[in-house]
Amino acid sequence: MTPSRSNFAAAAIIAIALIAIYAMHGTNGPEPSAPKPGAPGPSTFGHDDAGTFDYYALVLGWAPTYCLTKGDLRNDAECDDRTPHAFTLHGLWPQYEKGWPENCRTETKIWVPSDVIANMRDIMPSKNLVIHEYRTHGTCSGLDPERYFAVSRQLYERIAVPPEFKATDTPLRRSADEIERQFLAANPWLKPEMISITCRKGKLLDIRVCFGRDLAPRGCGANEDQDRLCRAGEIALPPIAH
Repeated sequence: MTPSRSNFAAAAIIAIALIAIYAMHGTNGPEPSAPKPGAPGPSTFGHDDAGTFDYYALVLGWAPTYCLTKGDLRNDAECDDRTPHAFTLHGLWPQYEKGWPENCRTETKIWVPSDVIANMRDIMPSKNLVIHEYRTHGTCSGLDPERYFAVSRQLYERIAVPPEFKATDTPLRRSADEIERQFLAANPWLKPEMISITCRKGKLLDIRVCFGRDLAPRGCGANEDQDRLCRAGEIALPPIAH
């Protein structure tokens, strides 16, 4: 074979290889790989669609734990000793059966009116938290701020807090099962699969109660797996400041 024919053959082989690669991947590049199996997490493929979710998780935060870790450093209103708090509303989170949407697209500019913020301050003392929760989670509910926070309050007020956790001024130590049993006793409509306890570094962080899109109580999804949210055998409940 002459050098020119050899070069032509080599070029032809390269061209065929490039055509094969192009056919495999298409004009838009390779398909994104599926998420690896594991713990639930937020969506990773761009913005989620508002109103597309499976259920709500109502999150009641134990204020004394927050104030011991971040709240006091931020001078948060939730940690003002003049108005002590026990369980406050942390948020109402739209959830998928596994994972959750965040920061969903909206047709209008994201804006929480000042009167809506003011009306929530008794159960969500931090103005910044109110705004953050709507931007991150409320947008995914498909509801405007007024309706989203009205539903949040409605569900928050359905939860009866057991007496032991309303005004404790001494540290408590309880297992997740003990805390759950007390909430089940105080709320006979609740079932064990509808509630989860979250702890962090051995301290109670929050209580999560699940509701359907129709606002009826329902079993939680993989996101509220109790073994994942709190593995501690005993949980400390810092006292409420007075």
